[in-house]
Amino acid sequence: MKIAKRKFFMGLVALIVPLFLVNTVNAQDVSNKLNMMEIVISNLIARVEALEKRVNALEKNLAPGVGKAAKKEVAGKEPARPILTDGFEDIGNGFFVRGVRFNPFGDNVLFMGEIANRSEKNYRFAKFKLEIYDDRDLLVKKEEFTIPDSPKDSIKPFETMIIGVDAGLIHRYVLRADD
Repeated sequence: MKIAKRKFFMGLVALIVPLFLVNTVNAQDVSNKLNMMEIVISNLIARVEALEKRVNALEKNLAPGVGKAAKKEVAGKEPARPILTDGFEDIGNGFFVRGVRFNPFGDNVLFMGEIANRSEKNYRFAKFKLEIYDDRDLLVKKEEFTIPDSPKDSIKPFETMIIGVDAGLIHRYVLRADD
């Protein structure tokens, strides 16, 4: 009888332990998803706050019903542009990038840096294409993303989540502005 009880308890332990391990793995997945959602929500809040600041600045500069007179440009003279500091890399269509980082985030990567719009256009949503290559120069992933509110002659930080890529696989990247 003792052997039967012992086998029963060993069988019960063999069933219960994997259940606890599965719950631990699921808890980790849920935790990673919650962390990603916190980043996304934080980004959205920052974007809304930036838009509120822009609206408030516009409201202060314009009286109701009165438009601002356009500045006259001197013929033959280019409009003044802010000088970009060293470290910016041309990615096409008048966009430049610097300080690119890939931070591991669970099974994903947070892609971050600064982007400068030196084009002649204000972009409500600027589109970009990212290609990630491993150390054998094989394409790991292609990703498209957008950066909202990129006025001309501006420099702003950006970040986007690259899903399903391990940071250790990234050897080089190619980033291009999309038309």
